[in-house]
Amino acid sequence: MNSKLAWATATFAALVVFPCATALAGVCDLATVTAGPSIGPAKLTLKLAAPAIVGHNTLQISVRDDSGKPQPGAKVILSVLMTSMDMGTAHPPVKDLGGGEYSATIDFSMAGPWRVKAVVGSASQVLDVKVGAPMPMGGQGMEGMPNMQMSSMQGRLGPWSMSKEGSGTSWLPESSPMFMKMLPKSGRWDLDLMGFFTLNYSDSGGKRGDSRFYSNSMPMLMGMRGVGGGMLGFSLMGSLDPIFNGEFGYPDLFQTGETAYGIPLVDYQHPHDLISEVTASYSHPIGGGLNAFVYGGPVGEPALGGPTFAHRVSGMEIPEAPITHHWFDSTHISWGVVTLGLNSNTWQIEGSAFNGHEPDENRFSPDPIGLNSASARLTYDPSTDLSFNVSYGYLNSPESKEPGVDQHRLTGAALWNRQLAAGDDLAVTAGFGRNIMVGKNSDALFAEATYYHRKDSFFARWENVDKDELVGVPAGDYTINKLLFGGIKNLTSRDGFDIGLGAYAGVYGFPSTLKPFYGNPVTLGVFLRIRPGKGM
Repeated sequence: MNSKLAWATATFAALVVFPCATALAGVCDLATVTAGPSIGPAKLTLKLAAPAIVGHNTLQISVRDDSGKPQPGAKVILSVLMTSMDMGTAHPPVKDLGGGEYSATIDFSMAGPWRVKAVVGSASQVLDVKVGAPMPMGGQGMEGMPNMQMSSMQGRLGPWSMSKEGSGTSWLPESSPMFMKMLPKSGRWDLDLMGFFTLNYSDSGGKRGDSRFYSNSMPMLMGMRGVGGGMLGFSLMGSLDPIFNGEFGYPDLFQTGETAYGIPLVDYQHPHDLISEVTASYSHPIGGGLNAFVYGGPVGEPALGGPTFAHRVSGMEIPEAPITHHWFDSTHISWGVVTLGLNSNTWQIEGSAFNGHEPDENRFSPDPIGLNSASARLTYDPSTDLSFNVSYGYLNSPESKEPGVDQHRLTGAALWNRQLAAGDDLAVTAGFGRNIMVGKNSDALFAEATYYHRKDSFFARWENVDKDELVGVPAGDYTINKLLFGGIKNLTSRDGFDIGLGAYAGVYGFPSTLKPFYGNPVTLGVFLRIRPGKGM
């Protein structure tokens, strides 16, 4: 045990403390570059001649000396890059107009956040630009608009970047990075591949811990096209969990929820269904900056909770499912869902009818489809870096081991993302969930963060949850705390995919009553992760 604690302490120092300090330094560096005064004898002013659009834009550049005198004949070097994904860096030519005035044509190839940097000698200036994705108008698709193209980065539910849209119909901060591979078009359909695949080995530790090899995966194919003045989209998602992990899933200490062979799963994360999402959506502008949309299918995610853990930028690199999963986002695979919603650029309100029953034990075949439960969610994005959501849901008999026992769920979450220097990102999420049943309530809290440093990542998640489903221990409600932390080192990038090797550790806090049964567990794990690179 002492060796495990030493290993965990060393891992925490190497993978969490140092990168977090680096991340904070990155925030300071970014603020200095963007907001600070120009460096050197020249003063640069950058502005676009018109609001930024997808396509060609005219950049106006003014060069003055310290006294304000125009500086003609200066050598102006431009760099243009997208800050939310790796699209490469362009260096467009600059035309000298005379009198210290210059111009250049900037090509923003898709919607999202861009950065233009101008350098004259030792002086530099930065212009951050948000390029919106225009929706089709007047029944004409984007492909019919001059100087515009419909990018697969356009959101499906409104005129914004797809980086704003999370799992199901949920929202993320729009500044979030995207990890996806853009596929060749199929007719008028824009296609993208997202998701991940891992090969894992972990020892969950303690007296009840298990150790084994397993795999997690959740690849998703997404498509969209303009139809009738709106946007039509589809999502197909699956998981190889039932093939690699069997009926019991993988070790995840203090995890509860669902069953295997009629036995409640405890200390294991259940496998996800082979077919995890088959949905379609359609959105259409209705005037006044508003959009209406419909989403649904035989299996999908209702408007309950926030973005699911496997699709949150703050949590997607973390190799274990949260033990708060069944208080916040456990309905992400619902066999039967229909959602109607209304949104603007800053808020979204939506309601769902869905199947509240947890998926059955047969992970290979479809479950019976039903609409026996309901939920509503309100989301508010005050800025591109922040997203808040609150939701309520009524779940009809969700647990098969408790037939006829309904559940009400309240959730709330705050998501924050900050783009740092050199293309780095820091993503943070904090969430709350309450499950309400006759005669008892139980609460869960979590906070997680991932720092994306170049192609590597460093992550941590803290959870606090009330558990009354632990078996083989004295009956009662137990408050469990879990802290998991680690990182991933990218080994190589091939054909738009990043392949990385990760390691992590987990430590726990729980009542002394459980000590004879759980001991002093320390979880250790290693894994190989494959996913699309940043926006490739």
